[in-house]
Amino acid sequence: MRHAVLLGASRGIAYYTTLNLLSTDEWTCTLLLRKPEALAADPKLTPYVESGKLVFVKGNGTSVEDVAKLFDKPVDVVITSIGGAPRFTLHGAELDQPRVCTEAAETLLKVLGKLDGKLPRVIAVSSMGMGNSHKYMPLAWRIFYPWALHHPHLDKEGMEYLMCRASTTLPVPEDHIPPPNILPRENIPQIREHFLPEVIIVRPALLTGDGPLKGKDKTKVSEDLYSYTVTRMDVAAFISDECVQEGSKWVNKLPIVGY
Repeated sequence: MRHAVLLGASRGIAYYTTLNLLSTDEWTCTLLLRKPEALAADPKLTPYVESGKLVFVKGNGTSVEDVAKLFDKPVDVVITSIGGAPRFTLHGAELDQPRVCTEAAETLLKVLGKLDGKLPRVIAVSSMGMGNSHKYMPLAWRIFYPWALHHPHLDKEGMEYLMCRASTTLPVPEDHIPPPNILPRENIPQIREHFLPEVIIVRPALLTGDGPLKGKDKTKVSEDLYSYTVTRMDVAAFISDECVQEGSKWVNKLPIVGY
């Protein structure tokens, strides 16, 4: 069996990705959770815990010590979908933890940078509109996003910058570095450059909810996709169906996912 580690999987995209992977005979999963008890009684997950296919590890995605515990055995894929809880104000969405995506990326990359042997593929969930993909969005979203999602996107920008910088292939977006309060400049040299051979940065369109699952026929994917919305279930389905497989065509790319 292949093994996946998931961060930010207590809900949302990584949670549904976990369910998708475990429903096959190919995968086992480890989830890093601040509160494992929150999922301990989840009837969808309990059978996999009882069978040994799913393990919960208590810890925080911004703690090097906690994240390092996930790599005590070989890992094929790391999926990170960590994000803060948004609060909407007159100035758009603000996060309870303004740099949690960036800090979690710093932490994960520090841990991966010290591993020996074959490194896992890293799949990071970001957002449509990041970097140069802003020009592919519908006009209404190009107006709406800078107001409504300015602060969350600064955090995603920090995460993307670090992931691209750690990749051996993806271009580093030097013209899209968030301000020092999101990505302190003294933190950047602490992280290895150009050492991850396989990185996928998934950029969902505007998330409208968890479901329903519309499926492959309705879901479109490309690096220059023009799209308005998508659900978390369909993003999870794209990750579990098209991003984790060996030889995936999306390795070292930044796919936008939407309808």
